[in-house]
Amino acid sequence: MKLNYRDKMILIVVFVILVLVAGFILFVKPAIDDCSQASDDLEAAKVQLSELEDQIDKDKNLGAEIMELYKSTSQVSANFYDYQTSYRATDKLRELFDAKEVKIDNTSMSISAYGSTVLQPYAYKTTIVFTEFDNKVDQYNDEGKDSTADSAAAASTDANAAAAADPNATVTAQTIGCYTIDVSFNSSLDGFKTFTENLTTNTEKSMVIKSVSITDVNADEIEGTMTLQMMVMKKLNEPDVA
Repeated sequence: MKLNYRDKMILIVVFVILVLVAGFILFVKPAIDDCSQASDDLEAAKVQLSELEDQIDKDKNLGAEIMELYKSTSQVSANFYDYQTSYRATDKLRELFDAKEVKIDNTSMSISAYGSTVLQPYAYKTTIVFTEFDNKVDQYNDEGKDSTADSAAAASTDANAAAAADPNATVTAQTIGCYTIDVSFNSSLDGFKTFTENLTTNTEKSMVIKSVSITDVNADEIEGTMTLQMMVMKKLNEPDVA
């Protein structure tokens, strides 16, 4: 079949259109999709970069913050004996017995296996009983005092009473390692008193007397038994923040 000029031009146009459509589908559209994906990836990378820059800005003082927390923790842990084996723990107690003006002679000593105890806040509650006459004397002594000072004192008393009523209100109990040490001893009464006072003034304040029994406190040399609890804490190594 012989095609005229018009039919040839139509075929040429159709062929060109098909080539353009095929080229668009095979080459142009994938390139556009890749460009769109690259744009999305770029925006995501910009967001991530911004977040990392913010994190870097927040962490620029991280070393100083870590050291501050370490110092704070070290100050607290200084009140506790360092974690140690049981025979080292009894050596610490013997050092306290041999301290100046103490000189307690332990006739027997036994120590428990390493365990744990719950460290809880302590609140003192007075056992003093006031009579009606005592209250009237206090009332008489309080007459003429400044009312503002009285109000402040009353508020302080109320606050102390609330703390004593609920000692766990702001401080949570903590589990800590400990040894229990049973001791039979001989000493002077003054030496034993000095020993108990030293427990509150030593650098480590985590040795506490759980119970004590003395045969005769009026004797020149007292004899007794006591149970002590030595609370220990593993000390942290200084962090490397260089």
